[in-house]
Amino acid sequence: MVGSGVLGVWATLLLTRIPPLPDCETVTSSSRPEDRLICAQTAMQSSNATSLMQAVQLTANWSENHMLYAEARPVLVEASQRLLKQATEKMHQGDLTLAVDWASQIPQGTPLRAAAQARIWEWQQEWQAGQTIQGNIQQAIVGRDWESAEKSLQRLKLLSSDYWLSRRHSELQQAKQKEQSAWAQVDQARVLAATGEPVNIGEALTLAQQVDLNSQAWQAAQADVDRWSQNLLLYSFQRWELGDVEGAIAAVQKLPPDPNLAPQARDLIQFSHAKRLAAKAMQQQPGYLHLFQLMEAIEAARQIHPDSTFYATAQESLQVWQGHVEDLRTLQFANVVASLRQPATFAYATQLAWTVEPESPRRLQAQTLIAYWEDEVERIEDRPYLSRANSLARPGSIAAFQAAIAEARKVSLGRALRIDAQTLIADWTNRIETIQDQPILNSANTLANEGKLKEAIATAEGITPDRALYGQAQTMIAGWTETVQIGEDTPILERAKGLAYKGELTNAIAVASQIAPGRALYNEAQNAMSLWAAERAYILRIRAAEAEAEAPAEDEQHDSTSPSPNSSPRRPAAPSQPSPPRLRN
Repeated sequence: MVGSGVLGVWATLLLTRIPPLPDCETVTSSSRPEDRLICAQTAMQSSNATSLMQAVQLTANWSENHMLYAEARPVLVEASQRLLKQATEKMHQGDLTLAVDWASQIPQGTPLRAAAQARIWEWQQEWQAGQTIQGNIQQAIVGRDWESAEKSLQRLKLLSSDYWLSRRHSELQQAKQKEQSAWAQVDQARVLAATGEPVNIGEALTLAQQVDLNSQAWQAAQADVDRWSQNLLLYSFQRWELGDVEGAIAAVQKLPPDPNLAPQARDLIQFSHAKRLAAKAMQQQPGYLHLFQLMEAIEAARQIHPDSTFYATAQESLQVWQGHVEDLRTLQFANVVASLRQPATFAYATQLAWTVEPESPRRLQAQTLIAYWEDEVERIEDRPYLSRANSLARPGSIAAFQAAIAEARKVSLGRALRIDAQTLIADWTNRIETIQDQPILNSANTLANEGKLKEAIATAEGITPDRALYGQAQTMIAGWTETVQIGEDTPILERAKGLAYKGELTNAIAVASQIAPGRALYNEAQNAMSLWAAERAYILRIRAAEAEAEAPAEDEQHDSTSPSPNSSPRRPAAPSQPSPPRLRN
């Protein structure tokens, strides 16, 4: 019984034990089918192209009669699909060789072999078309045929690969734009240089230096740039010999850097560079950058050899610049001291600035700084007055504002904060007047609400033009005055309209003319009077025309209708025309 029990337990453990997994690194197409299937399933889960190719190779060429064929077939199909997808992505990235190599790993006799071969043929055909278009674009750029290059770029957009649609199209577009812009600059520079004027040649050189050095246009324009530089350099020497030092320096500063220049030319360019740095250092506000620029200018002037034509002039400028350096150091140190923003530091900075000699070019700069520091000292001294004044005005009463005004007036005329103090005083004065006059406006509003408009107007007129609420009072008075005038003149206008309705137009006009200019209803009365006058003139014209027409007709009728002794009288015929409008004066 014990032996049977031990044997049963051992058999159970043997049957339920999980078999060991195979080592997939050593599994090949000749290994056991079970091991090949397990490794293929494991490799298929990876996104690595090498693992997918391993899964395809391990599940390819299995017989349909194999007992594991139904499990291996889906692995082969899915691994092939993933591998072909990765090959397609690699093609879109521009690596056609690797894309073809991956797609070719799908073996013959597998489901996706035909699709992979068709995909490879399409990629190769598109790549050939893309390279042809690319060659046409590059050839058009070399020939400066920008229109043809643009058309070829549009044809490149017809391809399906992201590599040609995006990356290569963008690169070729940028290359075309770079060359087109470079050639435009070169052409413009050639037009300027063709005039022969030194100023235009300098502008041409400045424009040529902006051309991209890697462009074909620069390679073509290099000979022109060298020729223009030589011409401008000769002109600079001529100006120097004539004593026009500034003109020579201004001309030579346009030259591009060239290590092959003659020593005299290099000295002139070196000296012009020093002059340019020194000019940049001449700023109103001293700073370390200006000091460094001036020191660099001094160092550049020192490099001019004693045998050079420009040595003497450079030494003269060198002495001036060294004096500038000392003054600039003094002002820079004074500025640093003043940055502490204390009355004592401002006073010490002022003393340092006064040490700059009157004949020094930095004298004006020193005086500007001294004036600024003195204003800062005044601000520091007077700011407590304004702070106390603001504190006193905070309650908002008349007494508080008056006390604040008295405190702010301690800032005397000519001080830095005088304008700020005057602004505050004016504001507080307006507030005092507002507090004093607001009851007058409130009383006037109360009278107006009660219908006593004339009394309200008289009350509001008590605010004089020099008071803060004068404008508001005048606006209210204008509104009430208009209301009063409308109430007074409306009966007059209505009476005139009634007379006009009865036909008494002249009387209506006379009544409406009683409304004087400037009154609220004056324009309305004038419009009505114009209409009535036009109507009256129209009626008078009709009556005059009828009178002229009736006079001859009555004479003729009298002659033709005279009664004979044997005739009997006839009744006159009714008039065929309507009677004219009635007009009464």
